[in-house]
Amino acid sequence: MVRVALRFGLAAAWLMVPSAAMAEDCRARLVSAEPAVARDVTPRDLVELRDFGRSDTALSGPSPFSLSPDGTELAIALRRADPDTDRYCIGIVVVPLDRARAPRLIDVGGEFILARGDSHGVPDLPVGTEQPVTPLWSPDGRWLVYLRRDRGVTQAWRARRDGSYAGPVTHDAEDVRAVRWSEDGKALVVTTRPMAAANAAIEREGRRGFLYDRRFWTLSEARPRPRLPLPTVERLVDPDTGRTIEGGDAADRRDNGKPAGARLYARSADGARAWTSPTDPGLVQGPTKLQVEASGRTRTCTMEACADAVGALWWRDPGELLFMQGGTPENGGTTTLYRWRIDAEPAPVALLATTDALIGCQLLGRRLVCARETPTRPRVIVSLDPDTGRSTTIYDPNPEFARLRTGTVQRLRWTDPDGVAGYGDLVLPPSHRPGDRHPLVIVQYQSRGFLRGGTGDEYPIHALASRGFAVLSFNRVRPYASDSGARDLASFIRIGMTGFAERRRMLSAIETGIDRSIALGVVDPARIGISGLSDGAASVQFALINSTRFRAAAMSSCCDDPSSVHFAAGLGYLNDTAAWGYPGPGADDQGFWRRYSLAANADRIDVPILLQLPDDEYRFAIETYVTLDRNRVPIEMHVFPDEYHVKWHPAHRLAIYDRAIDWFDFWLNGREDPAPAKREQYSRWRALAARSRATPTSSAATPPHRPAPAGASPTRPAAPGS
Repeated sequence: MVRVALRFGLAAAWLMVPSAAMAEDCRARLVSAEPAVARDVTPRDLVELRDFGRSDTALSGPSPFSLSPDGTELAIALRRADPDTDRYCIGIVVVPLDRARAPRLIDVGGEFILARGDSHGVPDLPVGTEQPVTPLWSPDGRWLVYLRRDRGVTQAWRARRDGSYAGPVTHDAEDVRAVRWSEDGKALVVTTRPMAAANAAIEREGRRGFLYDRRFWTLSEARPRPRLPLPTVERLVDPDTGRTIEGGDAADRRDNGKPAGARLYARSADGARAWTSPTDPGLVQGPTKLQVEASGRTRTCTMEACADAVGALWWRDPGELLFMQGGTPENGGTTTLYRWRIDAEPAPVALLATTDALIGCQLLGRRLVCARETPTRPRVIVSLDPDTGRSTTIYDPNPEFARLRTGTVQRLRWTDPDGVAGYGDLVLPPSHRPGDRHPLVIVQYQSRGFLRGGTGDEYPIHALASRGFAVLSFNRVRPYASDSGARDLASFIRIGMTGFAERRRMLSAIETGIDRSIALGVVDPARIGISGLSDGAASVQFALINSTRFRAAAMSSCCDDPSSVHFAAGLGYLNDTAAWGYPGPGADDQGFWRRYSLAANADRIDVPILLQLPDDEYRFAIETYVTLDRNRVPIEMHVFPDEYHVKWHPAHRLAIYDRAIDWFDFWLNGREDPAPAKREQYSRWRALAARSRATPTSSAATPPHRPAPAGASPTRPAAPGS
């Protein structure tokens, strides 16, 4: 998950293109809605969607937009992938809330900023996801400040609201990690994580040989990283000159009065407070409580609405609290908005319930401004009336998507034989007709909001449906150890590893979702495929050993085997896996690996497996790939350069989408794409089939693929929710 030096390649070639031409091309890609005829969704449609904010749809966390101080406009950082050039177009967009004027781009340019984190004692590892960028307004409403990355370094930038100027404020040698306005609005608070001295020390150490210890992430590097902890540093910066203001106060007092241990906190204009906190702070995962302090009294809400998954709080009027409870496996992924008039109502009152995703909501007057996604529509910004539940779209960055045809989406809820509640979204082809039975592909492991490509975004749900597949977008059920009372993460994971209880729970939930889908009469039970990344890949691994339901698999991460767990990633990872309950190096525990390792079960596996892996992690898969390949299991592995746990290159995403669809089409339908560029691919796959026990299958019960004719009028399903 690490790169020691900047990668060039396409990026270097692109720098030679005149920047003005780049900016103009990106401006057109960001704001121009291309006319679209009514047709089925393609992989390219999904890759090229305009995005803003985090790729996940969590209810809590930073908002993907900011509201202007005068309440008339909002600002976002918009990005759009271009798979042909393998780059992103990025711009800062100001959107009038009254929709009387068009949104305007006030800055265009910059590079994709990768999120980083510390893992297994190793600092600053790229994950592959985006670092969220939200432009922040100055208190006087004239300026916006944000992060922008150019030529491999992230700086603090600012732009005028009217778009007349945009430029860097800082010129640091190392990345700026965050920026915000000071409390008085006269300066910027810039956050960095200085690592130059630590990296220089490692360079000096290399002259005598690096000491091999927990600093190594051997999965992708042959040198150590700086030793933790590595603190972040905040400094005040003059926004006009970029100079550091010595002796300035960079303290953040926005949460003054926040109780100790509070997770969410809201304070009203008259001083009333509301907050959530865990009932037992020592638990890794446990119940939370909502408390309110108003009119001189402190109350704890004991209703079910307040007990779990509260993700946002706002004071709307004196004594009136609004809050949202997010979707859970138990409530079928339903988000509910509540009102609680503290002195007038004994309990909160539900105002709105929806299976749509509501993200980053902010209160503006008596309405909420939210990002919103439905299963069939990408993210938009809406104004929501809490009292009526009605919403109005303020900004749709992808208006052309409304012309594309998606199949019906049905939210399925179930309880497995062990009493574990779960849900998923069943997507049928746009061409589905009564009596059709389709091959089914499982996509994991969160199903909330727009159904794009599952966690990691590698299995294009609506494009798979357009190819004639039914797709079950499976939402992960509650972890096995949730109610265990575990008080540290290692214990929490170890409880789930004992007897493979966690993996058994996930497999049971997946198979129950499959049974629910089959019971509807729209799925061929003899042709089911499964896919996954990370925890989803672990579920695939376990399923291929412990179930006979699946006829093809695709994995974006691979795999837990003795060599990968013990030796691939370094001492920190080895120590952590030992604490989680994995057997250590040299341990005679074939019973453990026989129940979980694909390599240890090579004599039993006959399911075709496609591995599409990042170069940062593919060494985890070597034992699995070589052992299965030598045992004539149909397995193919592709390694993508400059990629991490989640892949971020647009060209790679399009290739991954296309190959995954082709793989399932070949093994579950016996179909080949006649495109000349794919002849070699199918020659390899036919050879895999010829040497193995697996054969491509098809069924007379499956209808032929019926793409919608160009210009046909799409029949869009009603979006579930409010």
